[in-house]
Amino acid sequence: MRRVLALAFCAVAIPAAADVPREVLDAVQRLPPTAALEAPLRSAPCAFAPFARHLDRLPGNVAWARPEAVVIVAGLPGLAPGARAAVLRPTRELLARAATRDRIAEGGITLHGIDLAPLPADAPAPAFLAIHVAPPAAPPEGCVAQGAR
Repeated sequence: MRRVLALAFCAVAIPAAADVPREVLDAVQRLPPTAALEAPLRSAPCAFAPFARHLDRLPGNVAWARPEAVVIVAGLPGLAPGARAAVLRPTRELLARAATRDRIAEGGITLHGIDLAPLPADAPAPAFLAIHVAPPAAPPEGCVAQGAR
């Protein structure tokens, strides 16, 4: 009887992660840690640059800035249709900053676990942050494609 209950619990607990495509999980797992939120926030509209593609590195709006994030077009739980997200792996130091937590509380940034399952906004140790970007009225200008890794 205990095995049946354990299996039933596992079947209920896994669907959020199972809905995330494997290639999305693979792309975010390879992200290096990001120690600052400013550059990805500044570059987030570039997720809609004409050359930005699904799971590409987030283009920058400053040539020498290299925000370590990937553009997700679909497959992220909670992503609205037509929106895109810039997903990054935050460092513990970034998450410990009051300014980071204040910015998350403002909205537009969601926290995700290692399997990309959504977490509450006050989760103590998310594995990923996703900056949600709505389609702009006009294509963003000044975005620079990031070079190869």
